[in-house]
Amino acid sequence: MRRTRLPRLVARAVAGLTLGFLAGCDLGVEDLPIGDTPPVLSDQVCYDDSDCVANACCGEGTAITHRDVGPSCAGVRCDGSCPPNSVDCGRCIPTCRNARCAAACQ
Repeated sequence: MRRTRLPRLVARAVAGLTLGFLAGCDLGVEDLPIGDTPPVLSDQVCYDDSDCVANACCGEGTAITHRDVGPSCAGVRCDGSCPPNSVDCGRCIPTCRNARCAAACQ
């Protein structure tokens, strides 16, 4: 009885691992059409996603830059507006990819 269950168990494990790996794949910035991602203004090296920001506060920026050259948003009150072609309302977030700031967009 145990020998007949083993091949099924192995097949299910392989199928589960395959589906798990496929579900973990994301659409990277490199895979998006060029016109769909905001431009990057900085060529500084980033180490973490927190090193990268939009070039304006409240998600209203139109490009991605390194936080060292980005705006200081301390004390800025956001009104919740969503200008067209902005980073946030374009459904993008600043991210660090390949040691450079980039935009990850949906």
